Amino acid sequence: MNAAQLFRLSGAAAIAGGLLRALSAASPPWDQVALEALWTAIDILLTLGLMGIYLVRADKLGFLGLASFAVAIASFSFIGGPDADVFGFSTYEQGAAAVAISMIGLSIAWLRAGLRPLAPPLLWFASVICAGVLNLVPGVPETLGFQAAGALFGLGFAAAGWDLMRR
Repeated sequence: MNAAQLFRLSGAAAIAGGLLRALSAASPPWDQVALEALWTAIDILLTLGLMGIYLVRADKLGFLGLASFAVAIASFSFIGGPDADVFGFSTYEQGAAAVAISMIGLSIAWLRAGLRPLAPPLLWFASVICAGVLNLVPGVPETLGFQAAGALFGLGFAAAGWDLMRR
């Protein structure tokens, strides 16, 4: 298997994981075991997708891109599987926050390097902004910010994966 094929597979993983993340933001009416299985599959697909998304641009993303990639990969390991409190804090909450922050770092490196397409970093920025802003608006259900952020986050991965598939 050559590098182009691996990048396409990574792109397919990013698209699948991103679209599943966006769709799962609507809180499908599944039992908890099915949801945990879905979220684990999404995290695996996003991790595989992120590898290609970063590696195809690694020479242009600099230290911020590398550090953001490393933190995102490590953070995905915290959010995969059932939420645990073995360290005295919610590994899912802290891992999700670290993933969001690291994707903002990757987005900054992406935009600073003048890379295309612009949709992935803009969607990742929008996901963080949306979560923060919607949670501050009176009368908006608390879950709406998380759902909208999850959908935008997933669509960012799908857009980046589509770019990998086209290469």
